[in-house]
Amino acid sequence: MEDLDKILSEVVRKTVKETLETIMNTERDIFIEKNDGTKNGTYRRTLNTKYGFIDDLRVPRDREGNFKTMVFEPYRRSLDIEDLILALYSNGISTRRISMILDEIFHGRYSKSTISKITDIVKEEIDEWQSRKLKERYFAIYIDALFLNLRRNTVEKEALHIALGIDVEGKKEILGFWINPSESSNSWELIINDLKERGIKEVLLFIADGLSGIQETIKKYYPRADFQSCIIHAERNLLSKVRAGDKDIIGREMKRIFDASSEEEARKRFNEFKETWNNRYPKAIYNMETRLDLLLTYYKYPEPIRKVIRSTNMIERLNKEIRRRIKIIDSLPGEESARKIIYLRIIEENDKFSGRTILGFNICKDDIMRTFDMRYP
Repeated sequence: MEDLDKILSEVVRKTVKETLETIMNTERDIFIEKNDGTKNGTYRRTLNTKYGFIDDLRVPRDREGNFKTMVFEPYRRSLDIEDLILALYSNGISTRRISMILDEIFHGRYSKSTISKITDIVKEEIDEWQSRKLKERYFAIYIDALFLNLRRNTVEKEALHIALGIDVEGKKEILGFWINPSESSNSWELIINDLKERGIKEVLLFIADGLSGIQETIKKYYPRADFQSCIIHAERNLLSKVRAGDKDIIGREMKRIFDASSEEEARKRFNEFKETWNNRYPKAIYNMETRLDLLLTYYKYPEPIRKVIRSTNMIERLNKEIRRRIKIIDSLPGEESARKIIYLRIIEENDKFSGRTILGFNICKDDIMRTFDMRYP
């Protein structure tokens, strides 16, 4: 009987090992496809589970060293099955699929309903996190939306809205996320109001793309805040309206505008740009000119911080990570499932942000605080 128990234990251990390796290899393949990377074999590590000690787990890696599996935290040496279920779920694997995987290992111990109960432990956390009190002051708040396939009887694309703040210490923090059927000024108004009700009183700058009406919505709740329209979106929008043969030179000239050392120089370069291209693309140039004040807002702030605040790149990197996480499923099975997956990813990111100050902030922190004191006496 003892020999039989040892054999069964070894079978389970090997099955757990193989399952983990399969999941991690799938993760790496998706990561490489998304980031144009290259495989670089595996390395061995140990892992202690409730179902046996694994001393030869093969963890895949990429040549650039950027891939990190979400199955376990780096350097963690033990993993409970409940941790594994949450890790799989946060990677976008449905409860039904997790149940099928674990059923092959544990022969029915974890049903679909049991797994749902395990993942439900984050529901209360989400509600508490989404309603938590925020700091009174933020130097900047980035707002953006991405679209995901969500099932509500039928599958349709819905907007995931995200707000990311930079506090007065230069630390990033994801303030919240909201799922709405579409992105509109009305949905953003509800979100901006939510941020205000949760305690944010003073903001120097909001950064967003060119969504119509968004700056008016922000002014309604934060009349003293500046608005920066993303220069990357502006460049892409203009380039989409010019001929292929002109794209390279126009792209270079636009970068010269936004890389100018001062707002005065930027406007001078824009006028030269307009004089060169207005006859050929009058509507595109006109559209950019009408938004020029919003595109050059970043010149009000110290030079070391300008590249960080002139586009929505910071929040779009977060969006990219979320897209990567949900890529492995065609559609999210419902809003609650979507909220759990996104929340698990976002708290990981906030943990990473907690000890980091954004580039250039410390150099100009005193200037930024003086601006706060002048604008909000």
